Amino acid sequence: MKTVLPAVLLTLAALTTTLASPSAAAGANGASRIDNVTLGVIDLTPDNFERADYGINDLNARLMAYSNTLNNGGSYSQFAVWPEPFMGGQAQLPSSAGPGTAVATASIAVGNVAARAAADTALGAGNSLGADGYQQVALTLAPHSLLTVGGDLFAQARRTVAPGENYSVFSWASISISDTDGTTVTELDRESALRWDDPGATEATRQERFLLAFANPGESDLYLTLSFLAYTDITVNPVDAGGGVAPVPEPATWATLLAGLALTGTLLRRRLRGQCRHSDTASSFNGPARV
Repeated sequence: MKTVLPAVLLTLAALTTTLASPSAAAGANGASRIDNVTLGVIDLTPDNFERADYGINDLNARLMAYSNTLNNGGSYSQFAVWPEPFMGGQAQLPSSAGPGTAVATASIAVGNVAARAAADTALGAGNSLGADGYQQVALTLAPHSLLTVGGDLFAQARRTVAPGENYSVFSWASISISDTDGTTVTELDRESALRWDDPGATEATRQERFLLAFANPGESDLYLTLSFLAYTDITVNPVDAGGGVAPVPEPATWATLLAGLALTGTLLRRRLRGQCRHSDTASSFNGPARV
């Protein structure tokens, strides 16, 4: 523990530094993150002498940064990173992809994901870039147990307002708990958005503490999936000579994101790889459990 703890603290410190809110430079920037996540468990039947419990079976992340400059003769570039199970990592848009920056990160802790991006008119009218950090956790919830998932989320969109420029900025943080079949889901989504048709708005920010819960009232173990997504996207909207704005459709961006998540879902269902049991008083993987 003496050798592991400093490494964990250094990793979290580096994550905080990397994902600090961008400075208010000309152009647009977005940032989203989920952090300080803790898992806890409550005994739904304390009188039956069976301990409420959960066990983490697997933890995987997928990190992606992308740039779409097709509208001015460029290309679509996507850079994805799949860290090893129970590991963190970073995906960063290289300078060769064109103007702007996009970074997605995940730490080794449960739920700690983040994304940030920045761009200006040099990206080109009609073009976009962004990043998303995604983490999926497979776990087992014991009978008569209530799982709690708490943490902090942040989603911010910012842009400057000047003649000849208009940006759409969208930042999103999402947390969900679902059963194996996806028939029962507990989900929380928060977004900050600056739209093309509201050019006077320069900032939108959401920051809050969240708490989700999922119950297993049955007599057998329940297999669950926790999903954490931090996403941000910036689009440079075309501005005509009269100052009018022609919006750039967003479905292509969402199609790309959903396709990536579908692929991730296929890759991340390696359950029961080496079950790690936790009690309602301590968690060796993500610090003390807290209810």
